Amino acid sequence: MNLLDHQEGVQMTFKPSVKTQIERCQNEMDDAMEALSVVDNAIQCGFMKDEHSLLMIEWAKEYRSDIQRCRMFLENAKEKHE
Repeated sequence: MNLLDHQEGVQMTFKPSVKTQIERCQNEMDDAMEALSVVDNAIQCGFMKDEHSLLMIEWAKEYRSDIQRCRMFLENAKEKHE
């Protein structure tokens, strides 16, 4: 009988390294910034129905919030690991 036999049903989870977390967050922020650019451009074109523009304004707010959250995480993570 090996160790795994005794651990049956137990799931081990590993927390990603800080470097991995920073990379993932940077990628998430880059994606959100690109999406925000697309959404902002679509809103500025002015050819959409008003209700669609309003929906996209809400999406833009969500992307801005995601960007701010990522910036805060990245700043804190980099300060701790300097």
